[in-house]
Amino acid sequence: MSKKFMLGVLFAFVLCGMLAMAVAGGSRFPVVNAIVASVMLPVESAFNSVGNAGNSLRGYWKALTVMQSENEQLKRDNIELRNANIQMASVYAENRQLRALLDYKEQHKSQKVVAAKVIARNHGDLRDSMYIDAGEDKGLKREMAVVNEGLVGVVDEVYGSYARVLLLNSPRFKMGARVLRHDSRAVGVVGGKTSADDKLVMEHVFREASLREGDVIVTSGYSGSHPADILIGTVTKTRMDSVGLLQEAEVHAAADVADVEHVLVITSFTPAPKIEFNRQGGQAK
Repeated sequence: MSKKFMLGVLFAFVLCGMLAMAVAGGSRFPVVNAIVASVMLPVESAFNSVGNAGNSLRGYWKALTVMQSENEQLKRDNIELRNANIQMASVYAENRQLRALLDYKEQHKSQKVVAAKVIARNHGDLRDSMYIDAGEDKGLKREMAVVNEGLVGVVDEVYGSYARVLLLNSPRFKMGARVLRHDSRAVGVVGGKTSADDKLVMEHVFREASLREGDVIVTSGYSGSHPADILIGTVTKTRMDSVGLLQEAEVHAAADVADVEHVLVITSFTPAPKIEFNRQGGQAK
């Protein structure tokens, strides 16, 4: 047996004895305690570091899992809130239009109307008409006025249970109109400029007639086919025509024909009383 091996065994016995002495009487062997501490503390610190690292890693993965779960829940909640907002906006818009129809009926009790819903739109080159879910079954006929917050158009074609409406912003649309102002009774004809927007033009207004920006334009009712005083829109610009003999005006439509979903069709009305004039131009008694 070699000397080195014997020294190693002796050192191991001495170390074990010192550990036992340190555990048995820590306060009686301060030198032994210091030696044991200098040997064991680095080892214990290393084990603690490894343990803390493991705990940190487990905590990280747990937090990451919780964050992923919460993120998925937030995404679901966000989608539900967005859908709820869309539904609320749709309900609000529909209620607003229905309120406008109710207000119109309350303000025009002399008119008989049929409520209808827009079921389709013309997506062809003209894009100047739409279809409603009322037709011959509801007593509709051609040329009947269609309204919402204002004039929308006129019935163009009637079928069994639906009808086509020619929109007032169509270049094919023409209707008698007048200025709604106490000091002006200027009359003309309103029609669409282009079916791509809500701009109208009022033409054939006498040169001397009082027509200005901000004037409210309504139906004249002179033809007898439509009631008088249906709101059409507001004048945004006036000018002389190309010849310089008549006035014309650009009119912003009151009804949003692009977004209208519910309408009223005026099936009958009480015409305004006709005013007769004598030969001298005065009103007959």
